[in-house]
Amino acid sequence: MTAKETQMIQEALQFYHFEKTEFSFIRHNENITCKVTADGNDYVLRIHSPMDGFSLKLFEQGPAESLIRSEIALLLHLSKAAPFPVQKPVQNKFGEYISVLSCGVPAELLQWVDGETLPDKDISQYAKELGTLAAQINSATQGFTGERISYSYGLVQRMKSEFAVAQEKSHITQEESSVCCAVLTAIEHIMAELDKQPNSKCLIHADLSPANIIKTSAGLAPIDFSLSGFGYRAQECGMLAFSYDSEEEREIVRTSYEKASGVEIKRQHMNAFGIFSILAFIASQHDRYWTEAWFQESMKKWTSTLFADLLNELAITSH
Repeated sequence: MTAKETQMIQEALQFYHFEKTEFSFIRHNENITCKVTADGNDYVLRIHSPMDGFSLKLFEQGPAESLIRSEIALLLHLSKAAPFPVQKPVQNKFGEYISVLSCGVPAELLQWVDGETLPDKDISQYAKELGTLAAQINSATQGFTGERISYSYGLVQRMKSEFAVAQEKSHITQEESSVCCAVLTAIEHIMAELDKQPNSKCLIHADLSPANIIKTSAGLAPIDFSLSGFGYRAQECGMLAFSYDSEEEREIVRTSYEKASGVEIKRQHMNAFGIFSILAFIASQHDRYWTEAWFQESMKKWTSTLFADLLNELAITSH
C-alpha cells in the first residue's frame, strides 16, 4: 500500500463517526479496496481511483458517479430481496452513501460479508452452487430500474472500434482484430435471436469471478457489483462458466442455472458469451498489457482456437 493510498483511506474514514479504526489493504484495480475494523464492526471501503492503466471507459457512457450511486441503490435493493448476504451500504456522518474526497474522488463504505473468497484451486467443486447463485442474483435484481451498464449492441460497437484502435497501435495484429470483430458480429446475431425470446434479459452481475464470490456460513455470496448491468441470462451463465476450462464443469453451471431460473440456456449461447467476456477484457485492457508476453501468446491462442472454433460452429449451425 502506497503513501498516497494510505492518505486517501485515512481521509475517507474521517467522513464517519468512528472512534477507533484499523484498516488492511485488499487490492487496487478499478478501486482502492480495504477492510476496515471500526468500533467492533467490520466494513469494506472502496475508493474509486483506478490504478494506472486500468480502464473501464468502454462501459462508462455517463458520469462515473451516476453509476456508483446506482450501484449503491442496487445493493440496497438486494439487501431486501436477495437470499444471500449482501454488502449493504453505510451512510456517513452527513447521511450520505458517497463521500467525496478533497481530490474529487468518490468513496463508499459497505458492511463486511464474513467469509473467504473462493480459491481458484477449489472452484471446481462449486460449479453447481455457482450456477444456482447466478440464477438467484438475476431473480433478486428483478424490479430494479436504476441506471446500469447496458450489455447490448452499443457496447459491441464500441468494442469493435477499440479493436481497430488496438490494431492501429500494433497492440494486436490485423488478423486478430478481424477475428475478434467477426466473433462480435456473431454475438450480435445471438443477441438479436435472444431479443425475440421472453425472459432472456435481466440485470446481471457480469463479473462472477472467484475473487468476487465469498464462501460464508450462509452459503455463497457475490460481491462487487460495479460492472453489473442489463444484459442476457446466457451472458451471466457464459461468463461464469468460462471460469472453468472443463466442458463438463461448464455444463454443470449451465444446467444448474437452468434448473434454478426456469430459463433455457443454449450451450452455444453460453459459449459465445463466455468468449464475449474475453473480448471485453482485451478491448478494455490492451493498453495495459500489450507488451506482456503472456498477452501476446494468449491472443494467438484465443484467435486460433476458441474464437475460430466458435465461428466454425456457428457457421455450421446456420446452414
